[in-house]
Amino acid sequence: MKLIKVKRDNLNDKVYQQIKDAIMSGRFQPGERLPIRQLAEKMGTSITPVREALLRLVSYGALEMKPAHPITTPILDKKGYLENRAIRIVNEGLAVAEAAKKIKIRQLNRLTRINAEMIKAAKEGRFKDSIANNYAFHIEVCKAAEMPALLEIIEILWLKIGPFLNNLQPQDSENIPKTKSNYHRQILQALEAKDSHAAKSAMEMDLIHGGELLLEFFDKGY
Repeated sequence: MKLIKVKRDNLNDKVYQQIKDAIMSGRFQPGERLPIRQLAEKMGTSITPVREALLRLVSYGALEMKPAHPITTPILDKKGYLENRAIRIVNEGLAVAEAAKKIKIRQLNRLTRINAEMIKAAKEGRFKDSIANNYAFHIEVCKAAEMPALLEIIEILWLKIGPFLNNLQPQDSENIPKTKSNYHRQILQALEAKDSHAAKSAMEMDLIHGGELLLEFFDKGY
């Protein structure tokens, strides 16, 4: 769990954004407790903005809160994962198709750097950095679509899937990037060519084939 101290300007929004980003990028484990006081200490704030941020995330279904129990990240089952994936395919497919029409050179360059860092991190066995960069790649694509309402929907989906990706830490650090990096390259090529159809197809393949290891996780009964 990597959090930094937050300055007082726009404190509530900054606390919320940092916790949200940490969840989406897999910095929390499935079922992990999020103790308010401990988070507040790490971020250098009072407990109030942290509590408000967590309750806001509970309202989105990104966190779970049961009576007399601590707030925790949810644990996905196979049905929940497949539903999440199906909705992401539609929404991220739309986002990348729109991004192909609007993307700027600086955004394309940033996506290229993120993908390169994802591959490098995986090869070096830095699993958490690898999945965080995978998240960053997808969110940057969605931002390039310039559709704020769509981005909000996609972020809610990532809030639910982010922690679960920690279950896939491989014995062999080269297992993860091969499928992901190939489809990411196809997405980058389609974005550079401003080919919406090819971009959407590559994103769909990334989400379907990139999720094969997730389905294996469920089928093994974990």
